[in-house]
Amino acid sequence: MNQGDKPMLQKQQQEIMEIFNEFKSPETNLLNVSEFLEILQTTGLDRNCELLVKKLENLRGNQLDLNQFTEQFNFNYNLFENFEMIFQIMDTTNSGKISKDELKKQSEFWGLQLSERDIEIMINYSGSDEQDSVSKEKLWSLLQQYQNNKMLQ
Repeated sequence: MNQGDKPMLQKQQQEIMEIFNEFKSPETNLLNVSEFLEILQTTGLDRNCELLVKKLENLRGNQLDLNQFTEQFNFNYNLFENFEMIFQIMDTTNSGKISKDELKKQSEFWGLQLSERDIEIMINYSGSDEQDSVSKEKLWSLLQQYQNNKMLQ
């Protein structure tokens, strides 16, 4: 397991196996990513699992076995490609920056419980040239500094 991954609970593993078994091909015992994404979009569930959908979009056209499918639910937040996916979701205006308002809305949506002050500190400490927003690169740099400081403690 990579640093940043959260251990998967047995109940979660069971639920993932049930999802896989529901949508896999009985002939190949594999899950068709394109078909699975289409089902998520048709049912509207894609909005509830944006991170998973973004990961699966990169695998569109592939067939996954149970282990490969389960791996898609492990999410290492310390990898830049995963950070980019999260940033794209949070950047609701597609501006390449996250504003205070976007951070506040995403904090509420994800239940992060960030106060107005927390958000201000994030924007200010990022060294952003623009007031009230932070770029992807600046935010990534800030998160890396935070991780490095955390590891030294």
